[in-house]
Amino acid sequence: MKIKLSFLALLFSAFTLSIFITGCNGAKAYVKKGAQMEAAGMMDQAADYYFTALSKKPENTDALSGLKRTGQIILARHLAAFDEALTRKDRESAISSFKSADSFYKKVEARGVVLAFPEAKRALYENVKNAHVEELYNVANEHLESRNYSKALNLFEEITSLVPGYKDAEQLGDYSYCKPKYESGNEAMSEELFRTAYELYSDVVTRDSSFEDAEERREEALVTGRYTIALMTFKNGSNRRNVHTKLSSYVEQALLGSTDPFLTVVDRESLELILQEQHLELSGLTSGSELEIGSLLGAKAILKGTVTQCSVSTTPLRHDNKRGYEKYQIETVDSEGKKHYEVKYRSVGYTEYYQSAEVSMSFTLKLISMETGAILSSKTMRANSADDVRYVKYSGNARKLYGAHTNGSVNTSGRLHNELMALMGERRDLKNDNVLADIVTLSISSKVLLEIESILRDRVK
Repeated sequence: MKIKLSFLALLFSAFTLSIFITGCNGAKAYVKKGAQMEAAGMMDQAADYYFTALSKKPENTDALSGLKRTGQIILARHLAAFDEALTRKDRESAISSFKSADSFYKKVEARGVVLAFPEAKRALYENVKNAHVEELYNVANEHLESRNYSKALNLFEEITSLVPGYKDAEQLGDYSYCKPKYESGNEAMSEELFRTAYELYSDVVTRDSSFEDAEERREEALVTGRYTIALMTFKNGSNRRNVHTKLSSYVEQALLGSTDPFLTVVDRESLELILQEQHLELSGLTSGSELEIGSLLGAKAILKGTVTQCSVSTTPLRHDNKRGYEKYQIETVDSEGKKHYEVKYRSVGYTEYYQSAEVSMSFTLKLISMETGAILSSKTMRANSADDVRYVKYSGNARKLYGAHTNGSVNTSGRLHNELMALMGERRDLKNDNVLADIVTLSISSKVLLEIESILRDRVK
């Protein structure tokens, strides 16, 4: 046991050492390439190679010193660009150059190399940045006064990125964002574009929940534009019992789960309550009384539907008797008395079984406007769901079963052997008809939801 553990420890140590050597060799190669680039005056490329070398071996001294040399040159270049921009009185370029310098400095520092960064430059940058921000603030306010909100917003956001908390720049940025959307929302409301108004007010509230009366107006847009649909119990024109009841339930669940905020569904319980008050039976409603009930419910449309077809087809269980081979070994003894084992294959038979089932459904829906009595949608939707089983039965040693070539000889292919093994473990029973019918019903309900949501987007703009 101790010998075995010692061997494992030795193996692990050898593996670790190989990784270490590979890392060292990789780091050295990148250091060499970096030195070549450095000698050619290509400092950016040289620094990149030194960075890569340090990612492979962080303590590589040649890479560290190489990065310090090239990094200092690159940093000096960024700072020179900063000085040059100041000479041109180009504050924006100066700030950009300083940011590049500071970003590079931090990147090098993260690798354990500290470059010389004059503190005087940082102090100068702060002065330049503050002067630039003050100028931006004044220009942004001018844009705000002239109602040029987009330009004002860009400047206020630039200010807060440079100096977080600067004066009231953040609040004015929120105002510059919210005000035009709020005004556009008001215009959309006056044009009865309730969805557009709702989305604009939502943008405002997301940015600033206390902006004027945006939250109240958003609720007003939602309530005013809400589209209520009364869901009638579907009819069954198929020969499968109760399929329409299940579909009604699934469609109701789908509609109630819609992400469209303007869709409201009168559930069947509420519908039944109204019918009881009116002394009517749901199953006996005529087209005229359906519209009357829809009106009582405050619905803008009623949804009717008929399952026109629902069929189940199942094939007989078919089987094929097939020829295969079972692997076995025989023991032999040679002239010297030594035992040997020879692999043999005996011809055997096994049976492969097949069966399939399918459920299909057709459903016709009608969405009728309560305002005009017009049919807003009349569409037939179809769905199907299928299942099949394929498996193998063999009475012998399944782990030794092999297939046959087309000429009848043994096929020792591992792929075919594994396939036969898998088929012997496959499911042997088809899914229940009700399970397949549920899948189809869910599919139809999803299609109904998509159709209703599409119509709603057209009705509520």
